[in-house]
Amino acid sequence: MTEGIFNTAYGIWNSLVSLAMTLFTTSPTAANSSVYSTCRLMYNAITDISLPVAIVFFLIAICKDVVSSPPDQQVRKFFSDGLKLCILIGILANLWDVMGYIMQIADGVTDKLSSNGSATYLMSMSGDLSSVIAEVEDLSPETEIHFTSFGTDLIAFAKEYLEIAMTKLLFFIASIITLAIIVASCISILSSAFQRILKPLAILPFSSITVALASGSHEAERVTVSYIKTFFGFCISGAFMVICVKLGTALTNGGLIAFDFASLSTNEKLLYISVQNMITPIVIAGLVKIADSVIGRFF
Repeated sequence: MTEGIFNTAYGIWNSLVSLAMTLFTTSPTAANSSVYSTCRLMYNAITDISLPVAIVFFLIAICKDVVSSPPDQQVRKFFSDGLKLCILIGILANLWDVMGYIMQIADGVTDKLSSNGSATYLMSMSGDLSSVIAEVEDLSPETEIHFTSFGTDLIAFAKEYLEIAMTKLLFFIASIITLAIIVASCISILSSAFQRILKPLAILPFSSITVALASGSHEAERVTVSYIKTFFGFCISGAFMVICVKLGTALTNGGLIAFDFASLSTNEKLLYISVQNMITPIVIAGLVKIADSVIGRFF
């Protein structure tokens, strides 16, 4: 029964994480036609104000930078800001396509990582777990009851039987807890996978306004740079999630640390295997959940 519970847990992981991996590698542009078209409609609804915003912040930059510059640098500064405005207007006219190219770059990175056949995200029963299950199932009292020492042997037999029963019960409870943790972790991973698609689309309609701010002073330019970095981070977070799932799965399938597993007692093996099977899915789900904050540290 215990082996069946573990196999059920791994089967649930393989099914739900396979769905999550598909979502990790699905481009926000191809996730759902209605979602993407809705995002485009909201983008079109506010894109008309991007040019006035760009002009206003350009005039503010002119007043701040050109006027405060030395007389011999004012003309150069004016034409420099004017050239930047012209380039920015060209970008704003094709901004939807530009943001699409950014998503394509992130999608390409994610696809390369997910298509690496040498690393799998499917869980399977490790040799250590299989040996522990067989060892626990084969446990049986070794005390023999003799007529001459019936009372003593009976007490020893009962004690040994209770210890074995307790070990099997604890292993059964550990398998149930592992199943519950894996299901909860899969739900968390799926939630992050859906958010990974929606987050870029949620901020995409504001791109016309934030990019238009680049026509202003350095403070306004930083807003644009921060937005682009955040947007790219949301898009490429799928690649980070793929790495987390594959590394965590390899940790479960291959063992947490390398040491002489055979030298441990049955209870020690049980504790080791149980902790590993409980902690690893939690760690994977936690890493996937904080993907945005981790990506944000280097973008």
